[in-house]
Amino acid sequence: MGGRSDLGNRPAVQRRPRILVVEDEPRIRALICLYLGRAGLDVSQADNGRAALDAFDADPPDLVVVDLLLPGLTGEALIGAIRDVSDVPIIVASAKRSDDDRLAAFRLGADDYVTKPFNPVELVARVQAVLRRTRRAVEPGTEPHSYASGRLSIDPALRRYVVKGHEGRLTPTETRLYLALSAVPGTVLDRERLLAVTTRGISETTRTIDVHVANLRRKFGDDASHAWVIETVQDVGYRWVARRDASPGQQRAGKDGPQ
Repeated sequence: MGGRSDLGNRPAVQRRPRILVVEDEPRIRALICLYLGRAGLDVSQADNGRAALDAFDADPPDLVVVDLLLPGLTGEALIGAIRDVSDVPIIVASAKRSDDDRLAAFRLGADDYVTKPFNPVELVARVQAVLRRTRRAVEPGTEPHSYASGRLSIDPALRRYVVKGHEGRLTPTETRLYLALSAVPGTVLDRERLLAVTTRGISETTRTIDVHVANLRRKFGDDASHAWVIETVQDVGYRWVARRDASPGQQRAGKDGPQ
C-alpha cells in the first residue's frame, strides 16, 4: 500500500527573483550574469534592445539591468518602452557618466544608476537593495487613498493611480516618494530626506528628487506654478498639499457620531 502523499501539506517554494540583463558587450554581460547567479538570482539576458523587449514580453522579469549604449534600439528607448507597460524596477549600468545622462534616465523611469567601470559585487548589492525596497515599498494593509473630492485616487499597494478618470501606474520609486510626502501632509520635507527614502542616497544627488517629483506631477496632472498636489518650497524641498477625502468609515462616523 502506498503511503499518504504530503505534497498538499508542503509549504510553497518561493520563486527566486529573475533579472533581465541587457548588455551588448559579451564579457561584461557574462560577468554580470555570473555574479547575479552566485547571489542566488535567476538571470536571463539579451545583447540588444529589440531582443530585450521580446524577452520582456515573453516572460516579464522582476528587475532589469540595462546598458544605454545598445545597438539598434537604445537603452533610453528600451526604458521608455518598458515603462509604457510595466513598473518593474530598472537599474542602468552605463559608461555615460554625466549628470544630464543620469537625470535623463531617471526622468524615463529608472530606479538606480551605476557607471562603468563598476564593481560587480556593488551591482549585485544594488540589485538586492532595489528588490528589497520594492517589496517593502508598501506596508501590508495600506489602503487606497482619495484626494480633492475624488479628483485623484491612489492605490499604493498596486502602484496605481486614477486622475480625472484616467488610470496609470507608479514606479516603485515614485510610490515610495508619494508615501513619504503624503504621510505628513503640509510638512516640508527637504530633498536630502526624500533622497534617503527613495534611493537610500546611493551615489545620487538631490537633483534626482526634483526629477521624480516632476514625474509625479506630470502623472497626477499637477502644475508647479499652481500646485494642488505637491508644493515646492524654494531652496528647501516639497510638501504634500492635496486634501485627502474622508474614508467611508470616517463618513459614517461623522453621520452617526455625537452632534
